[in-house]
Amino acid sequence: MRLRRRAAMFRAAAVESMTLAVELFNRPSPVARDHAVVMMAAHSFEMLLKGIIFQARGTVREPGSEDSLSLGRCIDIAADDLTVLRPDERVVLRSLKQDRDAATHDVIVMAEELLWVHMRSAVTIFQRLSRDVLGVEEAALPGRVLPVSAAPPEDLGQLLDQEVEAVRQLLQPGRRRRDEAAARLRPLLALDGSATGRSDPPTDREVARAERALRAGNDWRTVLPGLTTLSVRNRPHPDASEIVLQVGKAPDAVPVRRAHAGEDATALAYRQSNPFDEFSIKLTSFGERLGLGRQQGLAIVEHLELKDDDRAYFIRRNRNGNVVYQGLSARALHIARQALDDGLDVDAVTQAYNARRRPGAKARPRRAAPAESA
Repeated sequence: MRLRRRAAMFRAAAVESMTLAVELFNRPSPVARDHAVVMMAAHSFEMLLKGIIFQARGTVREPGSEDSLSLGRCIDIAADDLTVLRPDERVVLRSLKQDRDAATHDVIVMAEELLWVHMRSAVTIFQRLSRDVLGVEEAALPGRVLPVSAAPPEDLGQLLDQEVEAVRQLLQPGRRRRDEAAARLRPLLALDGSATGRSDPPTDREVARAERALRAGNDWRTVLPGLTTLSVRNRPHPDASEIVLQVGKAPDAVPVRRAHAGEDATALAYRQSNPFDEFSIKLTSFGERLGLGRQQGLAIVEHLELKDDDRAYFIRRNRNGNVVYQGLSARALHIARQALDDGLDVDAVTQAYNARRRPGAKARPRRAAPAESA
């Protein structure tokens, strides 16, 4: 495959950042190591995924936007639109993205084994995407570039047991080193969240909630059930630089789902992200994001019944019941773009929408809500 010039530039930047991330991981000095490693690894994947997206689309911007795609959006496009990112790989990259965000704006501490799992998985994913998606025949990274661990973990459950116990010790009465405990919890919460579909880093309130649960003696598997869906798999390969180590779904994992709106959820895996982050596309700006007009965007929202999908639409009201915010998510954007690709007649939909807005016109009947399964 002949790479477009800019796609090749993105990939070159990605190789440099990943090489530096591994170099920082392997260096003997602990100074800023945890933070620097995840920052450079995350930057590497943002560049690599932008290279893949640019190669496929010729742009790394959303229609109507002047901003380049964020890492989170790149991950979603690679997984949902281009389907080049596998589900277990998406978990790893989401976790890495959350760790990067926390490392940039807060403090994180990662156990040596957990950091190695992240880095070794990152190198594996990087090699596969570069080779299988971009078609780069030469080694994606220099053969000597590999995160080295004296005792690589084989059992993720045992590793998590050790990490949670370390957090419990920091929270013991008389010690109460809460800041240190919070720094160690953030990467665990990030990994838990990524396993359940979350892309933003844990909040201080969620960290405090996890601390209370662990201090009360609750099993981490009930506090962080998303982690129970993960396992480490190590498959040998003739080339030492291509050892396949993945974080993926365990066959005997505890089923985890997202909480429905208004549902009381005690497990941290059910936590919702900040709605203003998840539903950041204003209703009145939806058409612009599709490369259309304001009225056309509103018509498409109604036609596709996006307001009936709580993963696509969010509304905030004040105490008097007045609407103060309406937002749509990346899921809504994906559904709308798919409909446009499938030949949705925007003019007809908009004409029907405007007709229903005329005085005396009958409102469009809303579909019945689906019955809840037991």
